[in-house]
Amino acid sequence: MEINAQESLMSEFDMPSVMQVKRESKSRPIFAQAITATLVYLTAICNGLSSGYSAILLPQLRANNSGFELDEDIESWIVSIYIGATPVGCLLSGIMMDVWGRRPTVQIAVSFVCVGWILIATSSTYPLMLVGRALGGFGKGATTPAITFHLEEMADPRLRGTLSACILLMYSIGIMLISLIGTNMSWKIAAGLAAVIGFGDLVGYSLLHESPVWLVRNNHINKANQVFSWLWGSGHPAEVERDLQKLLKRIKDENTELAKQINTNVAPYQKWKQYFKPQIYKPFIIVHVFNIIQIICGTNLFIFYAVDIISGLNSDGSVDINLTTILTSIVRVVFMVVSCIILVWIGRRTVCISSGLGSGIAAILIGTVVRMQNVQAWIIVSLVLIYVAFNTYGYFVLPPSMIGEILPSKIRCVAGAYIFTMNDIGMFCASKAFPSILNATGIYGLFWIFGVSSLACSLFLYLMLPETKGRSLVQIEEYFLKPNVLWLTSNKAM
Repeated sequence: MEINAQESLMSEFDMPSVMQVKRESKSRPIFAQAITATLVYLTAICNGLSSGYSAILLPQLRANNSGFELDEDIESWIVSIYIGATPVGCLLSGIMMDVWGRRPTVQIAVSFVCVGWILIATSSTYPLMLVGRALGGFGKGATTPAITFHLEEMADPRLRGTLSACILLMYSIGIMLISLIGTNMSWKIAAGLAAVIGFGDLVGYSLLHESPVWLVRNNHINKANQVFSWLWGSGHPAEVERDLQKLLKRIKDENTELAKQINTNVAPYQKWKQYFKPQIYKPFIIVHVFNIIQIICGTNLFIFYAVDIISGLNSDGSVDINLTTILTSIVRVVFMVVSCIILVWIGRRTVCISSGLGSGIAAILIGTVVRMQNVQAWIIVSLVLIYVAFNTYGYFVLPPSMIGEILPSKIRCVAGAYIFTMNDIGMFCASKAFPSILNATGIYGLFWIFGVSSLACSLFLYLMLPETKGRSLVQIEEYFLKPNVLWLTSNKAM
């Protein structure tokens, strides 16, 4: 029945009234999107709790009354086993999302996180604690792409960028929250509270609708229609029909192309050629390169090694390291909020390119003034804060959110999970190589690398990245069907 319904509904797409709608004339009501975003953000907060937990766990374990004997090897395992399990979760989430959907993937992953917290809270030995940390890392890795895709596929095009950008803001709030809990309570009580929050998230997420994109792709047309009706609310049957028909038409085109390959007896290995078509490889390359280069731009390295980097700038002792570290953290949170706000009015291209230009110029100036020496401390601190501000509102916020936005739905789950996985592996390699690079180049050379990489990334985005603000996910997919490679040579209308 569902397949027949899909064929019937797709045939209706030929009506002129539907074809004439190129851009959405109305925005979806905020109520349903607010519910979706709230539950997604609660999951992001849970991820922040698990990511920031080692920062409060290790100092308490080092205390003489902790009951645990801690050495450098155990410390490294407590941190690294979480990082190592994260890409495994990312990779498997792509398969889980394709097979079971976005919502079940999140529920399964959050269940792993909750079990991990319980094991940590009740642990009296390191092996049990390490298993708990591994489960937390796996859950964090699996939920990250799932909640991103779920929210972006439910959000109105006009709000999609802002809503998805807030995921990282909520993640940062989770890190800050576990820090506050850990300064006032023992690590076991902190783990227990995190488990309670996780169970609350698990219950809440069970009430959320599945993504309409996944429902349509799996022939659950009536359920997808119900989700669109919930998103639009009462009194919007035309908009519900339009959104459903757009998805159906896109999938019909894909199925028609696949049927041609089957009917012409294409060899099995040649069927892989469909993944090397422009509408597939162009968005994949753009978002993959963007996510990899931003690692070299210092986006996450500055977070991981903030104290070491700022200490390297303090060659004459004139820079207050603790104050500067606190200021960079404040600036980062403030400009994450700024990014979430400005994305309502400003396009992604403008935000990304200006972020790279601003942070690139600031980083090159930092390296230059440090190399010159005898420069007043306030100049160095000001340039560092400018670098962090520009880097945060574009390069920190947008790369993860754009994975779900510009990847075509046909490969969104698997390719998105792969990119998230490669990001985790890339950040792990960069963080491990950082001390050696710093010793080889010096602090000024490090910032020159950050600066040149940021400017190169801006140039790449200026040439390649399409403007997606206000466009539906279907319209973005249709843009990549065009023959152009560069955004500058394209017809800007989607």
